[in-house]
Amino acid sequence: MENHAKVASQLEPWRELTGKVVMITGASSGIGREFCLDLSRSGCRIIAAARRVDRLKSLCDEINGFSSNSNESSLNQEVRAVAIELDVSANGPIIEDAVQKAWDSFGRIDALVNNAGVRGSSEAELGKNKEK
Repeated sequence: MENHAKVASQLEPWRELTGKVVMITGASSGIGREFCLDLSRSGCRIIAAARRVDRLKSLCDEINGFSSNSNESSLNQEVRAVAIELDVSANGPIIEDAVQKAWDSFGRIDALVNNAGVRGSSEAELGKNKEK
């Protein structure tokens, strides 16, 4: 029980998610998209990162409340989600540029959800080599 209390106290700051800035890679579909929606409902500000910018913009519009049902003017709404184009298989400078844009969006990043995947060859995954 003592260890449980120690762990709980260390996690305490994350019980309240309101205002936390979370960057999610692979955010344009699937689990990444759902992470964005769920975390935004918990009060987080979202940096949605992926290659498919059109899907990211649609997701961010949904989170930011830009729907035909909204009664508020889009100019009066706080931006809660931004789209950042990011290919996690790109070279270092391209990734650094995307992360800088993400940082500049809200002035910080409190958490990162590394959800994006990169597909390689099946031979590399199985540890096969091409020795003759």
